[in-house]
Amino acid sequence: MKETQYWRRKSEQCLKHSKNSFEYRQLMIEALRKQINFAAYCCTLTDAHTLFSVGAVTEHSIEAIHHKIMELEYATEDINKYEFLVCSGQYLGRLSDSTSQSLRYREVLAPHGFSDEIRAALTYQGQCYGFLTLFKKAENEQPLFQDKDLALIKILMPVMGEALKEFHHYIIEERIPAIEGEQGIIIFDKELRILSSNTKASELLFILRKHESLSDIQVPKPIQAICAKLLADKYKSSSSLIVPIKDTGYITIHTSLMLTSQLEQQIALFINEASPKEMLNFLITAYNLTPREKEVVFEIIKGIPTKEIAYNLHISTYTVQDHLKMIFQKVNVSNRNELVWKIFSRFQLD
Repeated sequence: MKETQYWRRKSEQCLKHSKNSFEYRQLMIEALRKQINFAAYCCTLTDAHTLFSVGAVTEHSIEAIHHKIMELEYATEDINKYEFLVCSGQYLGRLSDSTSQSLRYREVLAPHGFSDEIRAALTYQGQCYGFLTLFKKAENEQPLFQDKDLALIKILMPVMGEALKEFHHYIIEERIPAIEGEQGIIIFDKELRILSSNTKASELLFILRKHESLSDIQVPKPIQAICAKLLADKYKSSSSLIVPIKDTGYITIHTSLMLTSQLEQQIALFINEASPKEMLNFLITAYNLTPREKEVVFEIIKGIPTKEIAYNLHISTYTVQDHLKMIFQKVNVSNRNELVWKIFSRFQLD
């Protein structure tokens, strides 16, 4: 078994040869395949707050059943659900360790010839930035994952988590080409078949598919995840997500549940370039600003002078100046105007 330092060096090598997180994850999986025998995989980059997928590298055999896996993930109780692994602090789970049979195994994996599964939350500093899932085939000489496989994955988790954090928080300077005044709209049925869409939505859907190297009939993972969650949650009729795409820009996805006159479920999906307000909240997290620094930033965007910020926040002007120095350092700007431009103004439509 390779030790932590080996995988740190391997991760650094993969980063150097990767233009984006997809290439990085693919290279790491290829390196992992030399150490662990598995038949298929899915490696997802996630939003650390919602745990929604913002793009996945997926084996072809899993691509065909991914939507069903996502549906069960949100709609039913099961073993080693991603959210449970993160919230419980367990982070790693092997399907064959459970004494009760998994619904996911019975309804999806077993019918497609899979015999075991490892799920790992790729965490760094307490935040989850991705999920790695490996699958075994029943026809394999060893149809179940071994303890040594779990031990290796446990070493790999924080290494990949740190790398994926940098990809997710990479600040993209480009903006998604937008059709001014038009909202991108897609109507799906509950099986995620497109019923109708407008031109802008089709253009942005093409960008998401290209981002994941999907065909023109496949549904991108962020849409699969957010729609599955929406359909599963009968008490929440909408949800939203930002998808960062390196060298392209930021796409926002909003969903809302609808019912036809025959009481059939449909999903209205609104897909657009991220708004200034959406990007402000996203970048505050990406730049790792503290709650107090966030309050100072909101005051600055309103054009509030230092003395008034101090009064509003019940702190001294010297403390405000200290916060500003740290904010400027984190965002890599030298004054207020540059700060407002970098995290807010530049996302406004011309």
